[in-house]
Amino acid sequence: MAKSFAIHATLKHCLPRLSCTQLDRFALGLALACALVGTSQAQSVEALEWQAGSASVPTVLSTPHNDVRKLLRQAKYPQALQLVNKGLSTNPRDPQMRFWQGFLFEQLGQPNQAQQVYLDLTREYPELAEPFNNLGVMYAAKGDYPNAKAAFDGALRAAPNFATAHENMGDLLVNMARQSYEHSLLVDPKQRGIAQKIERLSPLLDQTQKKP
Repeated sequence: MAKSFAIHATLKHCLPRLSCTQLDRFALGLALACALVGTSQAQSVEALEWQAGSASVPTVLSTPHNDVRKLLRQAKYPQALQLVNKGLSTNPRDPQMRFWQGFLFEQLGQPNQAQQVYLDLTREYPELAEPFNNLGVMYAAKGDYPNAKAAFDGALRAAPNFATAHENMGDLLVNMARQSYEHSLLVDPKQRGIAQKIERLSPLLDQTQKKP
């Protein structure tokens, strides 16, 4: 059950998998902007791209953040990780680069490293919701529901209107309810109505496991 628990993780993807953050959403607010080196690194890619009908084609600045964004959108994860690591060698506290590093570790099959990156970010930048959300998804995938719930709680404390975290929390609670009902039946198989409750949850459980 745990491995098929398909909840969102924070790059509500432009990129594969996570319903985790939207790539540009993570450069959110003063907390992040102050941690970045220069304002151009906090700009979204869309803000730098030429729009049809413009009088001229603007110069797109090549910055570490923009170069990583480009590689992520091309799914060139090894190359992106090289750039991220290079950026972190000069600015190791850059939260955007560290967040991308966690995402890239996931994509490259290194979940333990990804989890540690997200965990460190939640401790150092508790005002950022996305690392909490991604961390919650990783815990849930392992069947560690208590820590997953704590992580989603952290995401919602940081951003009460973070829709993805609310959806993830709902999916998690449905799975936790099923788990509790099943445990209750193991303790006392003669209880009435528990099997029917589990059956009523089945359509919701199917939806959480079939999400992209």
